[in-house]
Amino acid sequence: MRLVRYQFGEYELDPASRELSRRGERIALPPKSFECLAYLVAHRDRAVGRDELISAVWGRVEVSDTVVAQTLLRARKAFGDAGDRQEIVRTVPRFGYRWVAPVQEVDPSLPATAPEVEAPASIPTPDVPATPVPARRSLGPWVVALSLLVVAGVVAGWLWWKHEPVAPPTTSQAPVGDAVLVLPVVVTPSENENAWVRLGAMDYVASRLRRSGLKVVPSEQTLHLGAQLGNPATLDAAAWRKLQVDGDARWVIAPEARRDANGWRVRFNLREDGQPRVVEARGATPLSAAAAATDAWLQRVGRRSADSEKTPSPLTERVQRIDAELFVGQLAAARRLIDATPRAQRDDPRVRLREGQLEFRAGRVEQAARLFDTLLARRPPVEASLRAEALMGQGAVEIRRRNWAIAQDHYTQALALLEHTDAGADNPALLGNAYNGRGVSQVLQRKMEGAVRDMGLARIAMQRSGDFVEAAMVASNLGRIETLRLHHAQALQEFDRAIAVFERFDVRDYLAATWMSKAETQLSLVQPAEAAASIEHAHALSKSLEDAYLVASIRIIRSRVLLANGRLREAGESIGAFQAKAEARDAQVVQELQLRLWLARGDRARAAALAQRMPAADAAVDGSLALAAVEAALRNGNVAAARAWVARAPATVPDASRTSWDVARALLAQAEGDRDGALRIARAATARTEHAGAPEERVEAGLLQARLLLAQGQRDAAAALLGDLDAFAATDYRVAWTTLSLYRALGDAGMTATALQRVQALRGERDANVEPAL
Repeated sequence: MRLVRYQFGEYELDPASRELSRRGERIALPPKSFECLAYLVAHRDRAVGRDELISAVWGRVEVSDTVVAQTLLRARKAFGDAGDRQEIVRTVPRFGYRWVAPVQEVDPSLPATAPEVEAPASIPTPDVPATPVPARRSLGPWVVALSLLVVAGVVAGWLWWKHEPVAPPTTSQAPVGDAVLVLPVVVTPSENENAWVRLGAMDYVASRLRRSGLKVVPSEQTLHLGAQLGNPATLDAAAWRKLQVDGDARWVIAPEARRDANGWRVRFNLREDGQPRVVEARGATPLSAAAAATDAWLQRVGRRSADSEKTPSPLTERVQRIDAELFVGQLAAARRLIDATPRAQRDDPRVRLREGQLEFRAGRVEQAARLFDTLLARRPPVEASLRAEALMGQGAVEIRRRNWAIAQDHYTQALALLEHTDAGADNPALLGNAYNGRGVSQVLQRKMEGAVRDMGLARIAMQRSGDFVEAAMVASNLGRIETLRLHHAQALQEFDRAIAVFERFDVRDYLAATWMSKAETQLSLVQPAEAAASIEHAHALSKSLEDAYLVASIRIIRSRVLLANGRLREAGESIGAFQAKAEARDAQVVQELQLRLWLARGDRARAAALAQRMPAADAAVDGSLALAAVEAALRNGNVAAARAWVARAPATVPDASRTSWDVARALLAQAEGDRDGALRIARAATARTEHAGAPEERVEAGLLQARLLLAQGQRDAAAALLGDLDAFAATDYRVAWTTLSLYRALGDAGMTATALQRVQALRGERDANVEPAL
């Protein structure tokens, strides 16, 4: 039998190994999502009806259209084909689906033909030692990264659709906790108008149980655990036990909801002492029936309902419908529900809060701010939990605005409300998010001690709530803090732990932000190749993200990574994509990236012209930009322009940009003929970074000093410095190049040949005739 693989674009689908990969890297997919893709690509010559697809993949007929649509959505998101793109799988209205991407079949039984590779050109001897484009350790990128994992509030709708299956961490003999796990509702009939009940009623039951004093497994984790279950009513005892163990739950509730001529009937399928049990109730609406069933079950386990609504109101039902749409990332559908809310309900604080959270999530920060402000100005004040969430929303807005002290004050006010009312005790996740937000705002003000304390409290609160995803969000922020504290190994551990959770639950915005932050930490560690692998994960995810702020942030870091690896063509494209949508506040970032690109390409005229464009007189200038501009100006002999840039250094230089300013000052001193002064600055910078600098700063300061020493003929002194940096010569182009220059100056043919090989391997598209920038 001929087993073919299917290639389309950057992807390959292998039915034999049941793997989907992108550029050779495996992409995890739930089994049903993979099977749907495999069936559609195998029958790509025609449209496939829903009934045919259900029969082929599920083998039964009672699977709803909603389940099929969600299964395909998970598959589409794997290659950014969701929403209006549909460039790979297209929905055929009122019929089914069709594979539309061009496909090439590959027969693995045939031998592969190795492509011809052009031998690399030899590298001419540089006249002077120099270094290429570095990555910068400054506060700016961390502002971008940290603010990405601050949310405006906590409702079910803030969470992305999470579905990735993972193996259970424990055996069926493991102890079971005291939580309740509420599975998604099986809805009959499953028309589109009832689709919201699956998640909306699930979350309503979970919230009602939580308000009655029970610990409930977070809904997003429940979706993961129940993704591959099929019909919960048919599960055997072993499957139920596995759910209990995986969810650390004492009770598992599998709800069913059925509409008939008399209204709605909700049934809870449970197991007690290994035996199946059923709790059933009726109601005029799905939520009223769910409320009655919940209260009946609470009585059976010796609890009383603490919900203020015996029967949910139409407004409560609408709020749950909004949350259900937000839960699966359907922002447009959630907005339609909010816009269609009857006038009498439109101004309800619960609706207004969700509208503000929706606007923030969609990137419309100013609209969100107005909604949160209106809520907080109400008299009499809204209830404590809603007021706390509105304050947290304001805090998130102010972080986006870079008003960090104001953001800290908002989070402090939210914490005061939560810590002195039942709101925080009833919802530890809400308390955790408030601590997380305040911790982030303190990091951005360099208040590290307070930030670490708040992050620790946030992590504990998230763990108490059983919310692994939010706990991972805190871990990701702690990784950023550890990078700023120069605890790089611990930072990478935090990132990897967070990435594992985000990948498991397919939390794409958090996952992309964490991959981006890991890439920047790897640049700080002088690991450009590793940073390239990390940032490509973030870049691939960015194609399916809605948040323009996050997408722009990924483009910034990716541009830096590409420059550091000498991938100049891709860097130019990335910088151009960022510039096309950049805001006025991004002007300095754009200017620096362009300067470094022109310097790397050897375009001295463009670089020098750009270096003459000074920021506004009242604007604070980043040291990384100043250094790039000074080098560009000096390449054309424009000492006056370089002097003007150095004059913009702040009176008190932040630690994060001190090395860049020191290097700029030393280069200017050398250009003005003060060689001794330049060397004094370089030696001081080297000594400081040895004791309190990231590896990237150590390399930058050390190479500056070595370059100055070589220019003065002090080869032995330069050799001592480069020997200290030799550990980076196999990964960093700058160290490899400068070491090559040293061996050539020393006339050591053997070591020159070895150093030349390293330069060949690391240079990328950089021209060896062009002196790289520091």
